[in-house]
Amino acid sequence: MPEVVLTCDWTLMSNHHGKEFLGFGTTTPAYILPEQVYQRLFFPMMGVDANGFPHQAPYGMRKVEAALMDAGIDARIVHPSHLDKYMPGQTKVLLVSGHDYFGLNPPSSTFGGVMGKEPLNCVNFKRLLSQPHVRKAREQGMKLIAGGPCAWQLSPATQMKVPWIGEFVASIGGIDSVVEGEADQYVRDLVRKALADEFLPPHVVLTPKEAPKIEQISTIRYPSVNGLIEIGRGCCRGCSFCSVTTRPTRWYPLEKIEQELSLNARSGIRKGLLHSDDVYFYGSPNVMPREEKLLPLLRLAKKYYDQVGWSHVAVASLMTKPKLLSQCAEILNDDKQDWFGVEVGVETGSPRMITAAMPGKVAPFKASQWPELVVQAAGLMNDNNVYPACTFIVGLPQETEDDVLKTIELIDNLWDFKAILVPMFFVPLGHLKNKDWFRRDRMSDVQQELFRRALTHGLRQSKGLLRDFFDWEGRHTTAYRAGFRGFIGFLETLSRMNGLWSEPTHPRKSIEDPLRYPDRLPVPSIPMRD
Repeated sequence: MPEVVLTCDWTLMSNHHGKEFLGFGTTTPAYILPEQVYQRLFFPMMGVDANGFPHQAPYGMRKVEAALMDAGIDARIVHPSHLDKYMPGQTKVLLVSGHDYFGLNPPSSTFGGVMGKEPLNCVNFKRLLSQPHVRKAREQGMKLIAGGPCAWQLSPATQMKVPWIGEFVASIGGIDSVVEGEADQYVRDLVRKALADEFLPPHVVLTPKEAPKIEQISTIRYPSVNGLIEIGRGCCRGCSFCSVTTRPTRWYPLEKIEQELSLNARSGIRKGLLHSDDVYFYGSPNVMPREEKLLPLLRLAKKYYDQVGWSHVAVASLMTKPKLLSQCAEILNDDKQDWFGVEVGVETGSPRMITAAMPGKVAPFKASQWPELVVQAAGLMNDNNVYPACTFIVGLPQETEDDVLKTIELIDNLWDFKAILVPMFFVPLGHLKNKDWFRRDRMSDVQQELFRRALTHGLRQSKGLLRDFFDWEGRHTTAYRAGFRGFIGFLETLSRMNGLWSEPTHPRKSIEDPLRYPDRLPVPSIPMRD
């Protein structure tokens, strides 16, 4: 039985009905509806074995679990509802992870801020560490280490800005060590020190130079939630508000990817997600996609999974080689799959803000082309049965009213495309981490209109996408469709009651326009290097 236990809260320890993007539902404010309703809709309980080990667990935690096991450390991931099997008493070190401990990340901070309530993920994280057996284990000397993408929320700087976080940490007896960054290698020595009862550094920030090489990253030992596997790390775009771009770009070789695909498939997983900051870039050393790298990756994924999705793709990437997406769709969409989803960071409709905050996002095109690039990319995706979730940032530093108006105009031009538009308040990350959070009380009239317009579009399109999204077979499908239709209707009613509903009034681009993408935006010639 493990002396080192890894866990996370209930909103993450779920496969979200086999639909990874349903996990975003756990960022909505709690207590507007009974929590059982949210759990049934967005984070059903993950199955476990007799030891409380989950059948699937979040991929990042699986990586840390594998790193510790490869180092000969007795470690396993345990479901949060089964921690009492191991503490107090047996467990000497507890590692916790999460995507958004306290609801400070987008979109939690956006939806929670608008409704004035804590989001579900925050409520559940605090509940996790407040369990009596966890508290008692802490009193008896169990070490507590926190990490994951949201570890910055426990930094001294964040606690100074958000004092109630420090109050909560004190109430659970403190946290022995917080680790920010890619800890695949570092976590081994840290846990060894914890087991030996040696001094633990209270807060560690691992620099990009300390990021592990591909050969230093362990292969997962047990299945990941929804078959998600990483194909690479880092990003070369350099957006100032993003922490991923501070890390070097590294691509996994197909052999390493296949090991994890095979492991998930052997456990019975038939639907999976390829994860990187831009799947279209797989194997490329610059901003030009390489079909000789990408297409073999997709064929490999379809060898093991019936259905394959992508985590992220960039607008400019798609438009450098638009016909390549058709080749991708031919591989992925077949008799077992007729569409796939992906997250796309649009962020703004203003060429000026592209230049000011994210000049690499548009490369190799010009910032002045950005709005047209986005519309053409939306058409390209819809033509190939790719349905994007497009994020927009409200309240970027240096943003002017004219910038916001240009973003509203872009949203209007995307109105009839099959996509979900998600407005998110600016959160200080990456090179802008010293800035402050954007909050609802700072919204200008035109920013409020942007938020309303994007929210309205998202709710409107969600209704139309339900039938495609819930492609299950079985007697529960109709019930879940009805449940989500009712939930969307409830949100629409709330939006209208709170003055958050807004539709465009002027003519907009039509999805019936002739072919939009082959000729009108010439791609600059960029030398390729191996």
